[in-house]
Amino acid sequence: MRLAAPNHFPLASVSTLLIVLLSSCQLRPAEQQTSLDCARGAANSSDSSSGSAGPVQKLSQTCLYADIERQRISPQLRRFTPNYQLWSDGANKTRWIYLPPGSQIDTRDPDHWRFPIGTQIFKEFRQSRSADAGSTSVGDTAADDFSADDFSADEIRVETRHLTKVSDARGYLAWSIATYAWQPDQRDAVLLLKGAQQVLGTRHNIPSKKDCITCHKGNRDFILGFEALQLSDAQAPNAFGHGPKRLSKDPRGMAEWTLQSLLDANRLSHAIAQPTLPGNKIEQQALGYMHANCGNCHNPRGHAADRDAEHLKLRHKLGMLRLEDTDVYRTAVNQPTQNFTLVPFIAMGAAYEEMAIHRSAVFVRMNSTDEDYRMPAVAREQVDYQGLALIQSWLKTLPTPPNYDFDAASTGIAKLGQLTPFDASALEGPGLQLLLRFKPGASPPPSVLVYWPEDKSLKARPVMDHRHGDFTESLIVGQRGARMSLRNSDDVGHTIYVKDKRQGVNWRLNYMPPLSRFEQELFWDEGVFVELRCRLHEYMSAWAGSISSRYHKILSLDEEDSSLRFAMQDYPEGFSQVRIWMPHFKPIHTQIRSGETQRFNLKRGAQIWGELIIRRSPKG
Repeated sequence: MRLAAPNHFPLASVSTLLIVLLSSCQLRPAEQQTSLDCARGAANSSDSSSGSAGPVQKLSQTCLYADIERQRISPQLRRFTPNYQLWSDGANKTRWIYLPPGSQIDTRDPDHWRFPIGTQIFKEFRQSRSADAGSTSVGDTAADDFSADDFSADEIRVETRHLTKVSDARGYLAWSIATYAWQPDQRDAVLLLKGAQQVLGTRHNIPSKKDCITCHKGNRDFILGFEALQLSDAQAPNAFGHGPKRLSKDPRGMAEWTLQSLLDANRLSHAIAQPTLPGNKIEQQALGYMHANCGNCHNPRGHAADRDAEHLKLRHKLGMLRLEDTDVYRTAVNQPTQNFTLVPFIAMGAAYEEMAIHRSAVFVRMNSTDEDYRMPAVAREQVDYQGLALIQSWLKTLPTPPNYDFDAASTGIAKLGQLTPFDASALEGPGLQLLLRFKPGASPPPSVLVYWPEDKSLKARPVMDHRHGDFTESLIVGQRGARMSLRNSDDVGHTIYVKDKRQGVNWRLNYMPPLSRFEQELFWDEGVFVELRCRLHEYMSAWAGSISSRYHKILSLDEEDSSLRFAMQDYPEGFSQVRIWMPHFKPIHTQIRSGETQRFNLKRGAQIWGELIIRRSPKG
C-alpha cells in the first residue's frame, strides 16, 4: 500500500521555518531608518534668539547620515574641501554642505558670499588615539563614505560641528551653531553645550560657542572655507594644508562641490571667474595659508580689528592681482610690529640674512604654544610644523630690510665703548651718594630703585595708570599683600598681564576699556620684581616690585642718559644694608657704613654695561 505525502509540517518544523523566513526579511534598525529631510531639519534648528526649538540632541537626529551605523552620508549633502585648510591641532576633517533645492548663493560680492536660508554645513573632526584613549576600534563600524586617505585605523571621530542658516540676519545671528561630541563606542555623537578638553583621550579640544564666533565673525555671512578662492579649480594645483585632499568623486560616486561645479549647477547668483593667487607656488601657498589661518581674524571685520590690530590685514581679496597689491605684502612684509614688539618686524624678509626669520612676529608666534604669544590665538595648542616650514621658505624669498644690525641684535652682545676713569672722592655730600655710569653705546635702564631692606614698615597702595598708549610709570613698588590700583586714562583699551616663569608669577587682567579701574593684589615675595606687559600693545613695559621698606627712592632715566648722580638721606643712621635694582641688570646687595666707598659693575647677562659708585658720609 502506497502512503500519500503529508500535506502539513510538524509543528516544530513550522516554527523553525517561520523564524528563518522572518530573520531573513528583517532589516537592521539603521537600515530601516529613512534619511531625515534636511529641509525639515533646517526648520527645526534655530539660534537662541529665534524662540523656536534648538538643535537636536544627537547627531543621528540631523540629516547628515542616511545610515549612521555604517557611516553613510545622506545623498542630500555634498562634500567640499577648501584649497587651504585651517590647522586644527593635527585633526583630519571632512566637510559636507546642504543647499536647499533650487536655491542660489548670493555672490554679488564675490569675496563675501551670502547663503540661502536652510543651508546646512557639517564638519567632522578625527584625531589619532593616544595610548589611554580606550579600546574602541574604528574597525567596529564600516566607514563607507571615506577613502583610505580620509580615515586611518588609528583615528577616531571626536567632534562634528553643524551650522544651519535660520534667518536673513547679519553674521552669526543668522546661524544656528551646534557641536556634537562623539561617544566612545563611535556609534553616535551628542550635543555639547560648552567646550571640552582632550576629547576621548586625544589631544583634540572642542572650542566654546564664543570661540567659534570669535573666529567666524570676520566673514560677512559667518561661513569660512566655502568661497571662490577656497573652491577655485584653477587654484587647486597649489593647494596646501593638513588633511584629506579634494576627491574627484567621493565613495558614493558624487563629485565634490568646486567653483566650476557650482557654476555648472546654476548655484551662484552671479558668475565668478576662476581666481588664482598671484606669485609662484611658494608665494601662493603662503598667501593661501595666511588667508585661511590668519585672515579670519586679521581683516576689518575680524577679531583682531577689535583688539587694536586693525593695521594688519591677512585675508585675500579677489581683486588683488599682483603680489605688491595684496594686503599681506602691504601690511605685513618688512613692516614694523606695532603691538607684538618683542621682535621688530611682522614678516621680515630673510633672503640676505636667515636670522631675520627669528625677527618675524609671524614665524615666532606660529612657533609658540604660549597662550599670550601663539597665533592663531584661539583653538590652537599644537604647532603646525608643515605650515611653519612653508612660512620659513617664503620669508627666505623676501628681501631683507637694509641697515638692520644683525651682528648686535642677533647675538645679544652690544658693541660698547670704554668708561673714562673717575675719582670716587669727588662724590662728596652728606648721606648716601650714588653715581651710575654707562659705557658708550649702552642703553640705560628706564628706572633705578635704591632701598634699605632692614625696614619693614611700608604701607603703600601703588598706582599704575595708562596714557598716550603706554604706562605712566616705569616702576612701582609696594609691600606684599598691597592692592595695586591699575587704571586706564587712555583712549584705547589694554589687557595687562605678567608671565614670569623664573619667579613663578602669572596673572592677567581682563580687557581694560578706556577710563576703567581694576585692583590687583601684589602677591609675590619680597625682593621679587615682575614685568607688566600689555597683550594688545607688546611694546608697553613697566615693572612692579615687592619691598617692605618705606626708605626707598625711585629714579627714572632717559635713553640718552649716560650717567646719573643722586643722593639719599632719608634713612636711619643705624641701617647698613642697601639694595639697588634696575630692570634687566643684575641686582646689587651690599652693606655700607659711614666713610666707606664701593664700586660695582653693572652687568646685563655676562656683559658689563657700566659701573655704580656708592659713597656714604654722615648725614650731618
